[in-house]
Amino acid sequence: MNTIGKIFVFGVFVMSLMLMTFAGAIYMSHVNWKDEVERKRDDCLPGQQPGYAYRIEEAQKERAQLEATITALQQKVAESEQARDQSTAKLQSALVQKSAELDELVANKDNLQRQTDEAVAEMKRLREDLATADAEVAKLADQVRQQQVKVDAQVEESAKISANLSQVQSQLVMAEERKAQLERQMVNARRLLEQNGLTVDSLPRDQVPKIEGNVMAVAAGSIQVSLGSDDGLQVGHTLEVYREGEYIGRAVVRAVKPDQSVAEIMKEYARGIVQRGDKVTTRLKA
Repeated sequence: MNTIGKIFVFGVFVMSLMLMTFAGAIYMSHVNWKDEVERKRDDCLPGQQPGYAYRIEEAQKERAQLEATITALQQKVAESEQARDQSTAKLQSALVQKSAELDELVANKDNLQRQTDEAVAEMKRLREDLATADAEVAKLADQVRQQQVKVDAQVEESAKISANLSQVQSQLVMAEERKAQLERQMVNARRLLEQNGLTVDSLPRDQVPKIEGNVMAVAAGSIQVSLGSDDGLQVGHTLEVYREGEYIGRAVVRAVKPDQSVAEIMKEYARGIVQRGDKVTTRLKA
C-alpha cells in the first residue's frame, strides 16, 4: 500500500468519526415534538416550558383577555372621545362667546380710549383756561385790593366826615339852644336898658363885657366858642380858657358871628391842651 492509499484510509477513518459524532449529536438533540406540543404545565420538569398547544391555549386566553381589555379601552376611548368632542364643542362655543366678548371689550376699550383722549384734551384745555382765569383773578384781586384801599380811605374819610357832621350837628343844636337863650337875654337886656332910658348904641364899645361860654370845636390852633356878637364879643377880644378851675390858656377872637366866634390860641399863654367842652370867659374871677 502506497502513501496515497494510506492517506485515503486515514481520511475515511476521520470521516467516519465525524459521522459518528454527528449521529450522536443528532440523537442527543432529538425532540419528541408531539410530546413537546402536548406537554402540560403540570408535566413540566424543573426548567422546562409547557407545550406549544398549552402555550397556544394560554396565549388565546390571554388574547381573549387582551381583546376584552382592548374592547373596554376602546369603549373608554370612545366615551373619552365623545366627552372630548362635547368638551371641544363647549370650548368652541365658549371660544366663540369669549371671542364676541373680546370683540366687544376691544370696541369698548377703543371707545374708552377715545373718551380718555377727549377727556385729556378737555383737561388740558381746562388747565389752560384755569391758568388764564388764575391770571385774570390775580389781576382782578390786585385791582380789588387797590379799590379796597381807596374804599377804605373813603370809608375812613366818610367816618371822619360823619363824626365831624355829628359833632357839628350837636354843636348846631347847642348853638341853636344858646342862640335862643341869648335872644331871650338880649330881649331882657334891651328891656332893662329901655327901662333905664338907655340903648345898645349908648354903651361904650371898648368895654369888654364879662361873659362865659364853651369851646365847641378845636382845629389847627384855633377854637370855636359859643359866644358871638350878640353876647357883646368883638374881634380882638381875648378869651381865657380853663377847665374845672384850672387855667389852660388864652385865645384872641379873629372872627365873630352873632352866635359864635373863632379865636386863635396864643401859644405863649398855653398851660395845657385845649379840648372841646372847656370853658372860656372874657375875664377871670379874682
